[in-house]
Amino acid sequence: MSSERRFHKPVRRPNLDGSDSRPGPAEQSELAHELAGMVISDRSRKRDSASTERFVRLADEHGLEQIAQLWARSPAVSLPGALWRLYALRTWIRRRGAEASRWYRTGLADGAAAVSEAIAGAPPMPTPDELADVVDEIMRGAFRGDFAIALERASAFVSIVTRGRADDDADDSSLRSFAQMSDDLRACAELFRKGRLV
Repeated sequence: MSSERRFHKPVRRPNLDGSDSRPGPAEQSELAHELAGMVISDRSRKRDSASTERFVRLADEHGLEQIAQLWARSPAVSLPGALWRLYALRTWIRRRGAEASRWYRTGLADGAAAVSEAIAGAPPMPTPDELADVVDEIMRGAFRGDFAIALERASAFVSIVTRGRADDDADDSSLRSFAQMSDDLRACAELFRKGRLV
């Protein structure tokens, strides 16, 4: 028997170091819609209060940037797009409550926002803390099975803020984005009621 050792030729393996394992745009969109569908509860799937609070505070725990990675690139009038706008609105109110409160009060002053005021459900002269409570209650409704109502309330709130901002802010592009958010949320509510928001 020969004492000569036999060496096998090394197997060439693909170099995975430079590969990009992130999902492509189509996969990202599919994942965003799947996650949004899991988050939103309908009336037949009531969620307990602890789970609801976890969803309300999702951006607090993981950061708005993480939420943005999930849903910000989704179409505005879509289930993930609606969720992104709710979280963005909540974060804005918590970070810039004095500004939000001032614009809301100013928006009510022109007298044309009575219907929106009733739908939004905020006090007529809200403090920043009161606004934060209102938006949290809107979010709770979204996650307890009242998603269309939550979207309508958020849309009404943003509509009032847009009116107030028009008197206080010369930035037309920001003003248009606020007005568009209100329109998008209202459109999402209408489609959700028809079972066509995906």
